[in-house]
Amino acid sequence: MIMHPTTPPSTQHESFETRIINWLDGYLKAMLAISLFGGQITFTVILSDIFDPATLTSPYRSSFPKETVRIFVSLSWMFFTIALGLSAIATILLSDSAIQKEAAKPVKGMSGILLVLNILPMGAFLFLALAVTAYVPVVGWIVLAFVALGLVIAFLLWWAMDA
Repeated sequence: MIMHPTTPPSTQHESFETRIINWLDGYLKAMLAISLFGGQITFTVILSDIFDPATLTSPYRSSFPKETVRIFVSLSWMFFTIALGLSAIATILLSDSAIQKEAAKPVKGMSGILLVLNILPMGAFLFLALAVTAYVPVVGWIVLAFVALGLVIAFLLWWAMDA
């Protein structure tokens, strides 16, 4: 088969290190997007006057008062902001070729960093789910269960990777 010089190289021949770096790059971009979007929304909610869930005319009484909901949203914003900062720092560091070579090596600390980057947005979603329970309890508790399951899976995957 004749290959033209403009034909990109096959991904089958990429080195393991290159695939790891490409995966980390995509992962960090996703974490940046999730954290940026979530942080922007939660910050807007913190600064606005939120509806008091105690005044809802519903057969289900609110689990949390208005100020507790605001604290949950604020904690969510904090987790999104920390994840945004860590992802941005990691992305900047990963742009250096010397750091890329080190990042591609199997390192015990790498799985810990990935665990933290997984837990921070999931923690933010956990607090958002708690905030939702004040307004629509059934939806909030269902989302809380899914987020808790995701946290357990993230921890088990980390444990399996680090073992």
